[in-house]
Amino acid sequence: MKKLLIILLIIFSLPLGEGWGGAHAQQVGMYSHYFYKPMLYNPAFSGSDNVTNAMLIHHNQWADFKGAPRLTVFTIDGNLIDNKVGLGMSLINDKKGIANRTTGNLSYSYKIDINSDIHALFGLSLGVVYQTLDFSKTLVENNADPNLFSDLQRKTALDASAGMACNWKELELSVAVPQIMQNKINYVDYSNVRGYYAMARHYMISVKYKYFIVPEKGISIVPQGLVRFVPNAPFQYDGFVTFDWKDKFWAGIAYKSNYALAANIGFFAHKRFVVGYSYDFIIGSIGSYSGMSHEIMMNFKFATSGKNKVDSTNTALKNANYEELISNLQAEVDSTEKSIKELEDKIKQSEVPGLVGKNFTLTDLVVQQLLKRIEDMFDNHDATQTEIQALRDEVAAFFDSEFSNKSTQKTLKKKYDQLNKAQGVTSVLVKGTILLPKTILERNFSDISITITDKETNAHVGTYIPNPKTGKYIFILTPGRNYSIMTENEGYEPYSEEFSPAGSKESYEMTHEIRLKEKNK
Repeated sequence: MKKLLIILLIIFSLPLGEGWGGAHAQQVGMYSHYFYKPMLYNPAFSGSDNVTNAMLIHHNQWADFKGAPRLTVFTIDGNLIDNKVGLGMSLINDKKGIANRTTGNLSYSYKIDINSDIHALFGLSLGVVYQTLDFSKTLVENNADPNLFSDLQRKTALDASAGMACNWKELELSVAVPQIMQNKINYVDYSNVRGYYAMARHYMISVKYKYFIVPEKGISIVPQGLVRFVPNAPFQYDGFVTFDWKDKFWAGIAYKSNYALAANIGFFAHKRFVVGYSYDFIIGSIGSYSGMSHEIMMNFKFATSGKNKVDSTNTALKNANYEELISNLQAEVDSTEKSIKELEDKIKQSEVPGLVGKNFTLTDLVVQQLLKRIEDMFDNHDATQTEIQALRDEVAAFFDSEFSNKSTQKTLKKKYDQLNKAQGVTSVLVKGTILLPKTILERNFSDISITITDKETNAHVGTYIPNPKTGKYIFILTPGRNYSIMTENEGYEPYSEEFSPAGSKESYEMTHEIRLKEKNK
């Protein structure tokens, strides 16, 4: 009788695995919603959602069996210190037959940002296990047998789990070791017969990848695999595939090794409240009489507070500043357009020779002035090379002006080429853009200058200022010579390069880009 009772004690005090109904050594509860809340197994994921979550899970297995497993879990977790530290708490009640096990855990995690794409997480949880065996629920032939254990056995023990995870873009790898302490819970009857419940160390490895189908809407397919290993126990693995539409719903299927196929679905009843449901289709002969096995999950996301709230406020302030910046820029554009219109009206009413009675614009006036200066340069045989270069630079700068059109550019280009030929020179018209490593709202080309030096003579060719809004620039060089191009600005790394435009007997144009790097802070 004693041996029989000890065997029954060991069998019923071990949480039943979700296999073919045998008594496996799988003691850690098996959750269908692990894919949604990996903190259930791995403390490294405590607070990993960057918001505070409260979650409730109830798992009902083999409903037609008396004393079938019932698992209820409540968790709450969040983060602090710039989302580096995660804290969590879990309460777990696991009922199986005459065994009732209640566990309370506190978990801690720390996140290390290796770079912008790779993040490492480490976690540890400590807790207390309170387990009871209620022999009043057993059916025996003689309840007065003195060899029976007392009606109710109560024992406590310490427990701990450890875990780590690595996120690389959309790939997630994790390793967890529940029940790492391997403590024992001892039971003794009236005649000093002993039995014990040994908490075996578990090893769990998970791999998950999120593949976005429609990135702008957050629609993705998420395959995931979970492997469980307990020494001297059957090897177990689960495979999940989930279709996820962020903040709307998900639907998926899973295969649980040698046990069941599962279907799960979840939806956002509110932007902060999520409900999920999973149903197991038991495979094998046990499925015909075991009854339904299913799980329901509810999760509530609390509003951010503290540092996160400050971050959100700062983001809102930044957005407000951007809107103010855009508004100010628009006001400047409107003011400039108004000024141009007023100048054009004055031109129409002016007594400038050759313009009276014609519908000339400000652009026409500038072009007329440039063309006149070019004609004067043709007649000035005493013009210095510096004067010629200055006029060529001025004409070239007007090529890409926002006020010039194709007709204007064609006329100026023709006169520009004529000026080069008349002076017996060839030139390279270099057009380019400054490229900055920032978003368009943060681009600022002010205070950026381009300095060009002739490397053969060490002569200073010129200092050029790009367009403060677009970063475009134009400068003129002599073909076949070696130059040094340098830029300097307080917010960017110094830029320097050697530049040698190809030699040619004819003048030509080319494009060239200057890419700046932000200084390390």
